[in-house]
Amino acid sequence: MSSKRYISLAQLSEELDISPRTARRLVAEGKLKAVRLSERCIRVERAELDRFLATASGGIGPAAP
Repeated sequence: MSSKRYISLAQLSEELDISPRTARRLVAEGKLKAVRLSERCIRVERAELDRFLATASGGIGPAAP
């Protein structure tokens, strides 16, 4: 994974091997917190992605702080 603090939904969908539409839905449903920089520019913090993955995988993966 990259060392960038924030990633775009396109980068998120590539990393998780999901469609961009699914990435947007995860944000819209509140399952993944994101920052909206403008109407069409949404970013997810890397730490939030790690938290989501730890929760979704039942604790397997990076430890939550």
